[in-house]
Amino acid sequence: MDSVPLWGIIVIGVLIVIAVIAGVVLLRQFQNRTALETLQQRQRQLADRPLAAQVAKLAQTTLSGESLQSFHKWQHQYTRLTQEQFPKAAAQLHAAATTNDGYHVVQARQHIVAVTELITDEERTAQDIAEALDKIADVAHQNQEAKQAAQERYKQLRKTILVQSFSFGSAITALQSTLTAINEAFQQVDVLASNGDHIQARTALADITKQLDQLEKAVTDIPPRVNELTNIFPGQLEELVAGYHRLRTTGYRFFDINIPQELTKLDDDIHAAEALLRKEDVPGLQAANKALAANIDHLYDVMQKEMDAKEAVEKLRNALPAFLTHASVQNKTLQDEVRHLDESYVLTNDEVQTTAHFGRQIAEAQERFTQDEQKIHDQEAVFTLVHEDLTKINAQLAEIEKKQVAIDKDLSGLRTGEEIARQNLARFMMEYRETRREMLQQNLPGLPKSYREFAEIVRQEIGKLDHDLNQVKINLEDITKQLIMTQEDLKTLKQRSADLIDAAALTQEILQYANALKQDNETVAKASVSATQIFNTTYDYPQALDTIATAVEAAEPGAYQRIEAVYKERKGKL
Repeated sequence: MDSVPLWGIIVIGVLIVIAVIAGVVLLRQFQNRTALETLQQRQRQLADRPLAAQVAKLAQTTLSGESLQSFHKWQHQYTRLTQEQFPKAAAQLHAAATTNDGYHVVQARQHIVAVTELITDEERTAQDIAEALDKIADVAHQNQEAKQAAQERYKQLRKTILVQSFSFGSAITALQSTLTAINEAFQQVDVLASNGDHIQARTALADITKQLDQLEKAVTDIPPRVNELTNIFPGQLEELVAGYHRLRTTGYRFFDINIPQELTKLDDDIHAAEALLRKEDVPGLQAANKALAANIDHLYDVMQKEMDAKEAVEKLRNALPAFLTHASVQNKTLQDEVRHLDESYVLTNDEVQTTAHFGRQIAEAQERFTQDEQKIHDQEAVFTLVHEDLTKINAQLAEIEKKQVAIDKDLSGLRTGEEIARQNLARFMMEYRETRREMLQQNLPGLPKSYREFAEIVRQEIGKLDHDLNQVKINLEDITKQLIMTQEDLKTLKQRSADLIDAAALTQEILQYANALKQDNETVAKASVSATQIFNTTYDYPQALDTIATAVEAAEPGAYQRIEAVYKERKGKL
């Protein structure tokens, strides 16, 4: 098969490219045609909307004021839409279709984009016009419904006010004026509606609704306030005046408050609230009545507190004289005891001054009680203040009694403490003598210096105790501290004495045992000489024991333990 020449390949390639381009153009042309058909359909739908009928109908309707202004605005928008935008959109649709039929698909597409934006804007404008015209047409109907509802509320409120006029007190005139004003407003709505100014009529109806809301609130809120001003507050004021005069004649007095002035102010405030009622000032009236109720309650509280305080004062007046007498007698007895003990003992807690101070406090409390009693007798007492004072006196006496009992308890242990201290001193002396005698019985060549010094310290401590216990005034607190220290030192001395005795005895026994070993053991012989020298010269018996015991144990293991065991067994039998 012969090969295709080059020019043939080129021709084929060109044909293919032409075919592809033609296919793309045809596809774009079809797409544009479809888009144009859609746009033409949207444009026909806009033209078919009943906007012209709406405009014509409203044009024949009697309109005025804001309603007329609004109609003219949207009528102008309708004219602009139909006479300017519709023709412009039709021209662009025709241009796009012509261009597309001429296979200028790119230019046609640009026309389609522009006309799409224009038709979308037309649709928005047409919708706004339709809604605005519907609103203007509906306002009259809505106004009629709103007016009927408002008139029904008006009739009900008017009926309530007329039937229950007595419950509104002096506010009835203001309420009737409000009714008249609302009725005149209804007439104004009718005038606006008949003139076709339905939007302004709607505004007037909204104002009427607000007036009805305020009137309805007044009709609800005023009767309770009228009842307060007419019945409750005057009755309470009368009761307060009578109660105050009754309390004054029976001896009551009041502090930091001028009740007659407060009662006069209450009467003035009631008249001021009535003025607010006449003006139908519901917020002001409610605030005034609230303040009146609070002030009346306060005066009731003041008087009640005085009456309650008087009852409490009577109870304290019956109890305090006996309490004061008891506290005074208790204090005198305690002061006598303290002075007596102060002659024999050093009192370390200022008991003399403290009990004297308690005595002065009791006397001052007695004086305050007497003054309060005089005020009550002279009918000059403010019972709340007297109750506060008597309560403080009662609490003060209770605290003094508590402290005096504690002091008495502490002092009652002084003589017992002295006796115990003397018994301990006697025991210390006896134990010290027995310890000293036991050491002497050992016939030791001497005692270590440290032991002698410590024994001397214990002897001096016992001597100081004996000296301090035989003074004219005894300081038991200091003596108690000495007793504790001396007891510990004496215990230590007894233990050291026992240790020395055991060490000396064991040293002597092991030295005797070492005599049998030192002939054959030079170490034992030397240790025996050294231990003997320590025993007889420095008297360090524990050191002497350690010296000889170490050597003997090395020469004969177990020997020291046997000797020590025999010694302890023998000692235990003594």
